[in-house]
Amino acid sequence: MPFALRWSVVSLLGLLGLAGLVQLPLLPPLTSRTGEQTDRVLADLASQESLQDARARASETLSRFVGAEITRYYWGGFTPYLDVLGLEAPEDMDPRTEQPPDAVQLLLIPREGEERYVARVQAQENVPRAVMCRGSGDPQRFPLRADRLQCPAGWQELDRGGPERHRQAG
Repeated sequence: MPFALRWSVVSLLGLLGLAGLVQLPLLPPLTSRTGEQTDRVLADLASQESLQDARARASETLSRFVGAEITRYYWGGFTPYLDVLGLEAPEDMDPRTEQPPDAVQLLLIPREGEERYVARVQAQENVPRAVMCRGSGDPQRFPLRADRLQCPAGWQELDRGGPERHRQAG
C-alpha cells in the first residue's frame, strides 16, 4: 500500500476515533435520514435537478434552432416552422414561433415551472444576430448593443451547453 494512501486511512480512522471520544454526533447520509426537514431538502434538490435538466434540453433545442435559422437565412430567409428545420421541441415543452419582419423567434414554454426559454435570430444590415435567453412571462423587445443582440429586460442569457459558435454570427 503506498505511503500516502496508508497515511490517509490512518488519519481518517483517527478522526473517527476522536469524534467518538468527544461524543460528536455523526449524521448518516442525507438519503437515509427521515423527517420533514430532510423531505424538504430532498424535494428542493429534485426541483433544482429538474430545472437544470429543463435548461439543458431547452439550450440544446434553441442552439439547434439558431444554427438552422442562420443557415436558412443565407439560403433565402427565416422560417417559423420547426419541421422544416428538422427540429422538435422537448416533449414537456410547448413551442411557440413568431416571425416578425427580418427576424424569427422560438419560445419554449415548459408545462411545469415558471421559467421560459427563447431564442431570437434577427437580420441586422444583412447579418444574422442571435441570442438565447431564459426568464418569465413573454419576452418583449430584444435590444441591439454594439452589434450584439441582447436579452429582453428581466431575462438572462441562457448558458450554452454546446459549442459557442452560435453565440453571435457575424
